[in-house]
Amino acid sequence: MTHNQSLFTPPMVDHDWLKKFLVPGLIAANPYKIDTTSTPVKLDQNENPWDWPDSLKDKIIAELRRQPWNRYPSAYADDLADLIGAQAGLTPGCVLLGPGSNYLIALVMSTFSKGALASGQTKVVVARPSFALYESHCAYDGIPFHPWPLDADMEYNTDLLPVLTPGSMVVFASPNNPVGNVLPYALLEKLASKYPDVLFVGDEAYLEYAKEPYTPLLKNHANILLVRTFSKTLGAAGIRLGYVLGSPPLVEQLRKLRLPYMVNLFGLVAARLVLEDSEAQQYFKGIVATGIAERDRVFHALTNLAATTAAAAGHAFKVIPSEANFLLLKWPDQKSCERAYRYILEQGILIRDVSRSPSLTGCLRVTIGTHEQNDLFLAAIQNA
Repeated sequence: MTHNQSLFTPPMVDHDWLKKFLVPGLIAANPYKIDTTSTPVKLDQNENPWDWPDSLKDKIIAELRRQPWNRYPSAYADDLADLIGAQAGLTPGCVLLGPGSNYLIALVMSTFSKGALASGQTKVVVARPSFALYESHCAYDGIPFHPWPLDADMEYNTDLLPVLTPGSMVVFASPNNPVGNVLPYALLEKLASKYPDVLFVGDEAYLEYAKEPYTPLLKNHANILLVRTFSKTLGAAGIRLGYVLGSPPLVEQLRKLRLPYMVNLFGLVAARLVLEDSEAQQYFKGIVATGIAERDRVFHALTNLAATTAAAAGHAFKVIPSEANFLLLKWPDQKSCERAYRYILEQGILIRDVSRSPSLTGCLRVTIGTHEQNDLFLAAIQNA
């Protein structure tokens, strides 16, 4: 094809014709939205603000040079999956890799919702508010779902959990995005024991910040699947690598639907470095400690600001405690929230407007950045 050819658009298709090929609801559903606004300070996607040092990047580049690029990588990267499993205390066959946890969450939801859809008697339950992808994927894949609402304090409450029948699936995040709350370890253990015929899918994208990782629960509970990622705390969002941990029969069913060769050579080499290189392990251990310290500093600063503002004006935003690398701020009304968002954006700082998501009216989410970035945000919000 030459570059001077005229561009053309294939014919449009009739709406009713298109509906014949798609699940109900997909056409009307909105695509998952990513804000592409460019600003000097980016605090909107819960990314690790500290890039990998050149010394670690050089090790990856050196190893990539030694690998053949003309050959396919490992189809399922089982050796790396088993290494991840072993470091979590699991035997081989308990881990499946994929190109980021987003993909794996969608894979899990599609795979294990079909029985519920076929029987008509079981249900898919999704925490709300939580990661928007859960509800979006239900719309895209034609999966009816029931929300599990957080309580008035933005916490998980089993009194609000829909009635669970055998074959149902519960999807939740802990720490929960965008709120930052957690489902306590003991509570998940209780639920998994009480409902052995229900599958609990825990999204642990912010695992490294959590005080109580769920891994030990897998020892006695076959009805728990955990989804994790290298993207957030490990600062590897550009590498695109996530993984699922769980009982081998569950992992095997997912494996059938996960296409081969989905994790590229770069991701495999970088992940092995994270897991085996002592310099990398020390670096990321320090990153976690710094991130937690910055989160706590920003939380206390915002809490003090909110108290001062409330005393002076009679109302202010509320800061939700978080066990992740972000904080949720809630204004008393949507108009105040939108005004604050616009002002902060005008100062060159992009945070996440989640106020149009279910149960999040008046809410903005800010990622914890570097010390300097956080100071710029704190200065901006004082006048928002």
